[in-house]
Amino acid sequence: MKFTSKKYVIDREYPISKESVWKLLSDTNRLNLYIGLFPVNFSNIQKDNKGVLFREAQAKVGGIIPISWQEYPFQWEEKRSYVVERRYLTGPLEHFIGGVELLDSDDGSSSKTKVRLTAEFTPKNILGIAAIRFTGYKSIKNTLKYLDRFLEIDSDDIFEIPQKSPKHKVNLMELSRLEDTLKNWPVNFKYVELLSQYLGTRSDHDVAKMQSIHIAREWNVESDDVLKLFLYATKVGILNLSWNLICPNCRVSKVTQNSLSTITQQFHCDLCGINYDANFDQYVELYFSVHPSIRQAHSEVYCVGGPMITPHIITQKIIKTGSATTFSIPFHEESLRFRVLQVNDIVSIDNETITSPKRGSVEYTDQGWSEPLISAHSDVIIRNSSSSGIIVVLEQATWSKDKVSAAKVSAMQEFRDLFSSEVLSPDQSIAINHVTILFTDLKNSTSLYENVGDANAYGQVRRHFELLTHWIAKNNGSVVKTIGDAVMAVFHLPEDGLKAAWEIQKNVAEFNQNTEENIVLKIGLNSGPAIVVNSNDRLDYFGRTVNISARIQGQGIGDDIVFNTNFMNQQKVAELLKSTNIELTSFRAALKGIDRTMDLFRLTLKD
Repeated sequence: MKFTSKKYVIDREYPISKESVWKLLSDTNRLNLYIGLFPVNFSNIQKDNKGVLFREAQAKVGGIIPISWQEYPFQWEEKRSYVVERRYLTGPLEHFIGGVELLDSDDGSSSKTKVRLTAEFTPKNILGIAAIRFTGYKSIKNTLKYLDRFLEIDSDDIFEIPQKSPKHKVNLMELSRLEDTLKNWPVNFKYVELLSQYLGTRSDHDVAKMQSIHIAREWNVESDDVLKLFLYATKVGILNLSWNLICPNCRVSKVTQNSLSTITQQFHCDLCGINYDANFDQYVELYFSVHPSIRQAHSEVYCVGGPMITPHIITQKIIKTGSATTFSIPFHEESLRFRVLQVNDIVSIDNETITSPKRGSVEYTDQGWSEPLISAHSDVIIRNSSSSGIIVVLEQATWSKDKVSAAKVSAMQEFRDLFSSEVLSPDQSIAINHVTILFTDLKNSTSLYENVGDANAYGQVRRHFELLTHWIAKNNGSVVKTIGDAVMAVFHLPEDGLKAAWEIQKNVAEFNQNTEENIVLKIGLNSGPAIVVNSNDRLDYFGRTVNISARIQGQGIGDDIVFNTNFMNQQKVAELLKSTNIELTSFRAALKGIDRTMDLFRLTLKD
């Protein structure tokens, strides 16, 4: 017996901007939890007989009745609409398609949004008719209640997202005890209180997948301060840390490891169907979670394809073979591109200016895109002339900076001091695209030992290491190792390396006021790619960038900082060098082991 579909369309206007409504409703994992849907287990990516990707999903309604379905990728236009389709394999329903559309308010106000919810259910049997009435329609109404609840909170802050009534238990006695321990570390007591409140009031999902940079924005404080707080909180047992391996194409976490030692050089993305090399800059990110001694929390999955999971994607659409679809190209400060999911064929968009109000067009075939670069238009028509259906995304070409990469945290002195055992497996080496290496050395250190004696000289060298470590750590770097009287340090950002070198040289004179014999420092800096390895149970760096940095330091004459043209031309470094309190001279030198002479610059501080 064939049953008739039941379609619902509900419009309601809210005094909320489209941007805020989009942030609320596009986070479908959180939305589905709030409106009472059930956790879902998703399979790896598969293809239907028309070549369109889907995942098989399994769940239990009310924790009892098993259902399964094929879930097709969400289709959306950012801040406008999204829709999802489900084809049921088991259970009382045959088919579902539904979504959200954000429309202008009746009076045209930008601070108001008309929200249109649509849902079309096709029952498989009599039980399905009842399920639509008592479960399906209820979910739609609960979506409206989700927005109503946001209004009741009466907050302009989109981070004040509605929460389910708390059912979790927090071990307040243990939390209080560990907070007292945490306050013995160099942390802001106010931030400790904010963390305690966060762990006690937020949802399981929020405390099971904590990103320090997002929470810092919510608290309106410096992100590095929160990152350091979380590192100390992990050390005392309030939090745990984990490493998420991110696919470079879909930019979604594919593997989670609890230690750097379990990270391998390659990992697999089922959506893209390709193995990728891990990379400390972009593909390995640090997450935190509440320690189970404080609170039991699991990040259950309610949705894996919603727009908020991949916020770099502006538009995502399914294009059947032989069909064409129009993409609206918004003005965007970042570079944009079209990409076909799984095969990852890319066509870039020259979006510096809108060259024409007319529509542009591009074709996709089994051989790929008809052209590698298209001019920007207000609209672009994409025709699928390939032999199967495709999913095309319009996305930001550049990566978001809203993350804590392994490259950043492993360059922090706090991380190395607190988690010295967090190293790679001895048989693994991971690439890092850009790192800044600093080398220092004492000038005429041999005469220092001759003039003041071994014991006094050694004590002075040790105190000089403390001076270096202080300013390196203060500028977000860390000491990798000492080599005799020399120090090798690492920084995530080149400007931090220059600031550290600057502060060190500026404070040597004060250091010398309390020494038997003055020390003179030579410092060299260089930036570029490197390899991260486990060397003697610590994270170490190798490669040409490291070698050149050491050779550049060798060109120092004392009381100076030496670097090459590539280092000097980096934007933030160039801005620092505009200071009038320095003298900068250029020279050429042949570096040992390097096959060509190099243009170098010597920075000295004015008195």
